[in-house]
Amino acid sequence: MDPKKKIWNRWITFLHKQEERSKLREEMLLRQIRISVPDYDKVGRLSVTELHVLQEVGGRDRVNVTTIAQHIGVTKSAISKITVKLLKKGLLERYQLEDNQKEVFFRLTAVGEMVNEIHESYHQRLEIDMYRFLDRYTPAELAFLEKVIREATDE
Repeated sequence: MDPKKKIWNRWITFLHKQEERSKLREEMLLRQIRISVPDYDKVGRLSVTELHVLQEVGGRDRVNVTTIAQHIGVTKSAISKITVKLLKKGLLERYQLEDNQKEVFFRLTAVGEMVNEIHESYHQRLEIDMYRFLDRYTPAELAFLEKVIREATDE
């Protein structure tokens, strides 16, 4: 079989498996949040993007719609809609600085912090698993893999 065709077939298989794994991991994460958060029914289902907004807010000071949009790579309009949902779910709260009543910032509520901590520990476990997987490769192989991924993801 042609090497390019072989790579293409492996690539498609890889994408399908990653999609399946991603769905399973998302279900696991949401189940953990549901189990851990008191009054989960008030929070309701969370999207991955909502979790990433919480992560941005939890990881920075003075976070507004613009900074969230820049770091996540989503439009300001989308972030505005998401923050409204997160405010209603009781995961975020808004505040303004005394000397700047124009700009609105966000911070996590206690429940938002709990959800964010679960999400963060989930990402740490994924990272550890990936490092274990990559341990089987030589530095030269890792450099090549990094190059392939970088070039495949360049826009």
